[in-house]
Amino acid sequence: MKSTIKYLAVLAFSIATCAAHAQEQKQDEDLFDLSLEELMNIKIDVSKTDLSIRETPAIISVVTRKEIQNMGARDLMDILNQIPGFNFGVDVQNVIGIGLRGNWGHEGKVLLMIDGVEMNETLFSTTQFGQHYDIKNIDRIEIIRGPGSSIYGGYAELGVINIITQTGDKTSGIAIQSQVGAGKDGLHRSDVGITIGNGTDDFNYSVSAYMGSGRRSTSDYTDIDGAVLNLKENSALKPMMFNANVNKGNFSAQFIYDGYKLESADQFGAIEPKDKINFNQFFGLVKYKFEASEKLTITPRIGFKSGTPWGVASTGTYPYLVQATRISPVINADWTPSEKLSVAAGLDSYFDNGNYTGPAANNYFGDGNTASYSNIGVFAQGVYKASFANLTVGARVDNHSQFGSAFSPRIGITKIFDKVHTKLLYSRAFRAPAIENINFNPGITPERTGVAEIELGYKLNEKNFFTVNFYDISINDPIVYEGGANTYLNFEKAGSRGFELEHRINSSWGYVTANYAFYSAKNKNEVPLYAVPGNVNQTLGAPGSRLNLNSNIHLSKVVSINPSFNLMGKKTGITGLDVNDDYVFTEFDSQFFFNLFLRVTKGNFDGGIGVYDILDEKQNFVQPFASGHTPIPGLGREYSVRLAYTIPFTK
Repeated sequence: MKSTIKYLAVLAFSIATCAAHAQEQKQDEDLFDLSLEELMNIKIDVSKTDLSIRETPAIISVVTRKEIQNMGARDLMDILNQIPGFNFGVDVQNVIGIGLRGNWGHEGKVLLMIDGVEMNETLFSTTQFGQHYDIKNIDRIEIIRGPGSSIYGGYAELGVINIITQTGDKTSGIAIQSQVGAGKDGLHRSDVGITIGNGTDDFNYSVSAYMGSGRRSTSDYTDIDGAVLNLKENSALKPMMFNANVNKGNFSAQFIYDGYKLESADQFGAIEPKDKINFNQFFGLVKYKFEASEKLTITPRIGFKSGTPWGVASTGTYPYLVQATRISPVINADWTPSEKLSVAAGLDSYFDNGNYTGPAANNYFGDGNTASYSNIGVFAQGVYKASFANLTVGARVDNHSQFGSAFSPRIGITKIFDKVHTKLLYSRAFRAPAIENINFNPGITPERTGVAEIELGYKLNEKNFFTVNFYDISINDPIVYEGGANTYLNFEKAGSRGFELEHRINSSWGYVTANYAFYSAKNKNEVPLYAVPGNVNQTLGAPGSRLNLNSNIHLSKVVSINPSFNLMGKKTGITGLDVNDDYVFTEFDSQFFFNLFLRVTKGNFDGGIGVYDILDEKQNFVQPFASGHTPIPGLGREYSVRLAYTIPFTK
């Protein structure tokens, strides 16, 4: 009861502060953020249409650079924690993965891109979170909460996160930024980033570098057998990222190096000697846009990524080293024969290769130390702007070297009625198993997913916008990791249904964005490893509901205060074994994370101080599948300082 009163008191303070300041602040020109109208009319790159947020045939969230800076975001997790439907859980070996709408999306179900470069690693299709991705030179993030597979292929099964960095013409100088965070147990994180860029719309370049160090936790970890280990010196995170791009007319080239490293003593659940795990990967993308006519452009591109994700040296507890390479030739065409009709089509492909180079490399992939797979995909999407609605019809056909062909259609109907907009959407998705999914279980089969969505939006006035969406997700033959047997299995079906509400207020005094997400797995989930005993509505590790608020209040033209919070509902995870060596499941209370960041901008200087998890809740990162890993406790209360300065180039 006391904790509930405490949460409500903090919530009341946040709302009261925003409301009071809204009454007092003069209606000056907003110097900090886009107006609501401008935000709603942003053209969304990730949707592959020329439609605005209100019209595009997808459930879209956009996070601008100013919002990221205002909240004092420390990493990508802070940003995604403000988006409805997202949650994070522990996988294995101190790796934190992502879930979406009650579904575990870590292994190839959510696509992460940086400037169109696919960042999911090739062996297991995973992404890793926690002081990983460089957020210091982001221009904006576009997020599809729902499938994008008809355009982007299998990794976009449940969602797409598209990070768009600043081009050289926007940087036009040298930007240096550093952030340090500490708590009662010492230093939590520190990092530094530098971006150099210059140019015009016709020619520009940008080079950024980012590195740091931190910890996953400073608390005690209790493993499946009851053994205890303090994680302060056993959960180090060491990010390093280099990103270079050049744009000359219709030509562009991108190069990314990701040198993320971490320490793991939790391993697969039981405490064991500490290993150092690296995710060293190189990424490249080159493309050229041919303007065949005023109405037709053709863009060939080739992507490349290579590295040793999940790499553990031969001296490690679990020695593992596989060189994974993907080459992705693609050709896209965009045709606009009239103002009412636009067509996007293309041929994309990938060629994967895994080469085991670790110890005892004797036929690791069955009949040799290498494995190779390929996929050829053809897609087309047409958008017709009829008088009664915008109609989007698309489809994708994949032909995988191991699994044959699959058909993934997409249809969308969107319409703006003055202050109201509506979206009716349905998509199918196909995801082929990754290299190691097949290696661990040669009999594994692809996932096939169907998602139906409805969105209603209402523009109350020029400063208030409200949306609600409903979704139904059905995953057939889901691919699930089974830790006890160290293999991947297909189950009959998984999925969820639910809704998401969002209310945004933009004004001269600042903004408030509040959203609420709810899901249920009832009659959708038939994966025992995801099931919560006695609760058919939830899946392991995923709170049934959550409420987020992110706000910005201008105290002056140079100072703003930025309260934010996340209220996560109850969730269930494994905490040990009983006398019969069966898993013990524990329900964790809801958690309330309240943050406050004071931002100061003056000329070329940008900085601030913040306090995160003020109530010292320590987020529980729960394993979303029953494979013997107990929760990892988060860092808890953190005091943070951010300093940034830009040295502009003389024009």
